[in-house]
Amino acid sequence: MDIFKTYTNNDLNFTIQHPSNWQVKETDETVLFELTGRSLPIFAVNTEKAETHLDSDTMTLKNISLQELAEHELNEMTASEFRNFDLIKQNKVTIGGNDGWKMEFAGEDSLYLFEICTIAHGKIYVLTYQDYSSKVPETLPLANKMVESFQIKK
Repeated sequence: MDIFKTYTNNDLNFTIQHPSNWQVKETDETVLFELTGRSLPIFAVNTEKAETHLDSDTMTLKNISLQELAEHELNEMTASEFRNFDLIKQNKVTIGGNDGWKMEFAGEDSLYLFEICTIAHGKIYVLTYQDYSSKVPETLPLANKMVESFQIKK
């Protein structure tokens, strides 16, 4: 039975439950959850301000849409010379009560990765989980529980 602890970050405005034996590492816009003694799995929550852009059709400022964000993240994962991931599947999800988009990838070196993105209160939230394919049956249920517990504070 895995014991979960609640982590709260007031600066980034979220709470999440994580396995008690996973270490928490914080930077300005990212919180990493890592299994002690292993380089993977890694579960991360990244945040950034949702920047506005000029819509040339309407000549008004607009926020990035979830669709645009998902397309951007997909391009980052599959078109980068530094990353070589193949998209397995993608679908709409609900994350922390908000609409989100989930993308699952298979990578070189037998890696599996999922990324879930959402936009709330002017911020972009990206949840990422990565592990070796051979360890996914063991750690994916933990990552899924983390995703289910994720809440964005108002």
